[in-house]
Amino acid sequence: MPRIAMDDGVELHVEVGPDNGKPPLLFLNALGADHTMWDGQAAFFSEQFRVLRFDDRGHGRSAPSEAPYTIDRLGRDARGVLEAFDIDSAHVVGLSKGGMTAAWLGINCPEHVEKLVIVSSSPHLAPREMWEGRAKTARNEGIGALVDAVIGRWFTEDFRTHQPETVARIRAMLLGCSNEGYAACCEALAEMDLRDDLELIPVPVLAICGDSDPGTPVAKTREWVATIEGARLEVIRKAAHLANVEQQDAFNRLVLDFLTA
Repeated sequence: MPRIAMDDGVELHVEVGPDNGKPPLLFLNALGADHTMWDGQAAFFSEQFRVLRFDDRGHGRSAPSEAPYTIDRLGRDARGVLEAFDIDSAHVVGLSKGGMTAAWLGINCPEHVEKLVIVSSSPHLAPREMWEGRAKTARNEGIGALVDAVIGRWFTEDFRTHQPETVARIRAMLLGCSNEGYAACCEALAEMDLRDDLELIPVPVLAICGDSDPGTPVAKTREWVATIEGARLEVIRKAAHLANVEQQDAFNRLVLDFLTA
């Protein structure tokens, strides 16, 4: 699949389905994840959409950049991927960091967005010191020092016990992220605050969270629907942070129903 150069010259690895005349659907990744976190969605949604996925800078097979990362930079990367394939607008599904990037698109270039699905995400994260601490750990000790804690937040104990192969695949994906890419994105999240601009999003929005997500519980997810006109909240049972993996079938049906309504 192609590598696409962004406006600052950084090349991103992109996976894109053939131009099948169907509506484009862009998936945006969690911190530390690459495009394979959406493997459980790619085939399912490709029946009705043209699916696009890519690795964020410093993640997967995408190059890192030296400049500090910001949510604005990550959002412009997502927009750049659409523009590289001459896609005027797309449905956008983002999880965690990807949900924040999706919201940035809805705020800053809604003409590129048909519908937004924001998963396991919040318009503001605190405390700042926690994210700066994670960035420092990633640079000094490597992602290996963080991966067990991340897996503990991403999946329920029951899923970790009964689906060890899936958990091992996600762990390997995390360990494949560059230390600098992870750290730089942590710093972007420390600075990120979208709360004052949410009312600017004019497109339909579905917010999704797992009922057992310690990072973005239901109360945090409600911040989206409290401000974005017409947005609605859905809670997936028996799921932690990576609801698209832990409850793949329920997630896929929920998103498909929203996008095709």
